[in-house]
Amino acid sequence: MPSDYVYDQGFAAERSRLSAMESLWDPGTQALLTELGLGRPADPQNAWRCMEVGAGGGSLVKWMADSGATVVAVDIDTRFIDSLASDSIEVRQMDIRTDELGQGEFDLIHARLVLEHLPDRRQILHRLAAALRPGGWMVIEDFDWTAFGFEGLDPELDRVTGAVLSFMQQAGFEPHYGRRVVADMAAAGLREVRGEGRARVIDSHAKGFDFFRLSFESLRGAVVDAGLISRAEADATAARFGEDIRVYTPIMMAGIGRRQRG
Repeated sequence: MPSDYVYDQGFAAERSRLSAMESLWDPGTQALLTELGLGRPADPQNAWRCMEVGAGGGSLVKWMADSGATVVAVDIDTRFIDSLASDSIEVRQMDIRTDELGQGEFDLIHARLVLEHLPDRRQILHRLAAALRPGGWMVIEDFDWTAFGFEGLDPELDRVTGAVLSFMQQAGFEPHYGRRVVADMAAAGLREVRGEGRARVIDSHAKGFDFFRLSFESLRGAVVDAGLISRAEADATAARFGEDIRVYTPIMMAGIGRRQRG
């Protein structure tokens, strides 16, 4: 992640927040990457070389390596992935906007919930595309928040959600980037470009629910300080997250494309 990533990297429960996100979205990501051929290289003696951008908690990095790939795990904050470094996993602390990514090096580049935070996302896509080998795949997963909501009518929760998204947008976040990523990948020169989406309906007993609860906890102080919600509203929302409620997640949109061969 870049150094101006909107979530507080010093948040005490950041590892738990990332773990909840992984529990929600890893199964679908793994199915998609398996479909593309990860773990089944045409030449068994030549394992896929992958880059995981915004490696976060490292669950996908470990899964890729366990599938037989060699992996470069990239993040601005590598505290949760440093322990994964091995013969098959290289950990790089770097900023994908400015640091050297390599040229024609990777069979697969994957990023999830990264580009939506970066205003210069289109330029970054061009940089990532150049790091692919001819025929290599890129998979970019980002949210479209259009479908997000809480079950039932709750105007106060809806208002707080809007305030949080507005605060994030002030830092360059694009809440609907998921619906734009396919077009941007095509504009970056990738071929065989397509997209697909998935969403979940979860209750407060699901592990993935903590992604939304803890994301709010990470941001609530800054949103209050920005004057977008009151402290009383923040406290009331935190209390609602402690109740038995059901959430309709944003749509996780995956843009899929391939660097032209030859």
